[in-house]
Amino acid sequence: MSTEATIVGAVSERAAADPVKQSQRVARAVIVAPVLMVLALPWISTPYLTILAIEIMIAGVFASGINLLVGTTGLVSLGQAMFLGLGGYGIGIGASVLGLPLWISVPATLALIGVLAVGIGAVCTRTRGVEFLLITLAFSQLFYGAAIKLRLTNGSDGMSGIPRPDLSFLGLNSDNPMVFYYYVLAVTVLAVAVVWRVVESPFGSVLAAIRENERRAVAMGYSVDRYKIGAFVLASIACGVAGILQAQYTYFINPDSMSWQLSGEGVLMVIIGGATAVTGPLIGAAVFVLVKQGLSVLTTEYMMFFGIFFMLVVAFFRGGIVGAVQSLFEKKS
Repeated sequence: MSTEATIVGAVSERAAADPVKQSQRVARAVIVAPVLMVLALPWISTPYLTILAIEIMIAGVFASGINLLVGTTGLVSLGQAMFLGLGGYGIGIGASVLGLPLWISVPATLALIGVLAVGIGAVCTRTRGVEFLLITLAFSQLFYGAAIKLRLTNGSDGMSGIPRPDLSFLGLNSDNPMVFYYYVLAVTVLAVAVVWRVVESPFGSVLAAIRENERRAVAMGYSVDRYKIGAFVLASIACGVAGILQAQYTYFINPDSMSWQLSGEGVLMVIIGGATAVTGPLIGAAVFVLVKQGLSVLTTEYMMFFGIFFMLVVAFFRGGIVGAVQSLFEKKS
């Protein structure tokens, strides 16, 4: 083989490798750029945008919890706001009534949510389809009514003075919007990472099998009821985390946080973004919050226009925004 042929071959291999390296660089940029933007957001944006980002992250945690049921397990629930409200009321009662510090009231609240979710999930997961949706709605309305009537929750007036975490040992004040932003960001990353790990685990694979064909999962020897209850508990705890963040963000919690409308908004976020492990609910939450805020500035009848927007998304993006983008890349490749 001549020297000239060897050189030509080496040049050809390098040219073939260049597109691969280029695509890898693009992929890294697509991942790194949003991460850097999120980290730097409070420094490069206005206080309003920082507050809006906090709302998006809290909504993203809530939607990620709902997606464990809707997207992963195939169970559509209208009762997950019940656990969001329980998260806020839990730390409110712990701090205001019992005088407990957050490092005790937060894990105690999440543990209580888990226990309640086991009992409620054991009842709800005996049903499926529309029946499951309606029974979760019924439980949500039950707790909503209790929150209005009980003195412990201060009735329809709600509870104020919900504490934010004490970060003085780090020389920080969580009442500062910038500090609170990074606190919410840290909790959001941790919560979404846990949800992603659950979905990608063998446990998550069984949940996906139940979603695709429950009878086949039973025939394979899986205890479907236990897996459904497990998914319900994990989803409820994730929604409880969102409730804790929401109550700390507003310093306030009231029965509206348990309304079925809020549960419906969470389901809409999942549908808009796409029922995927991580990105779908987060993108859906961002789109939902931004579109809703934008329309509310333009008109008082923003809910009507938001309904039109949602119908367009469902009609033209069957797999949500993330699913549409993935399909586009698959067609190009």
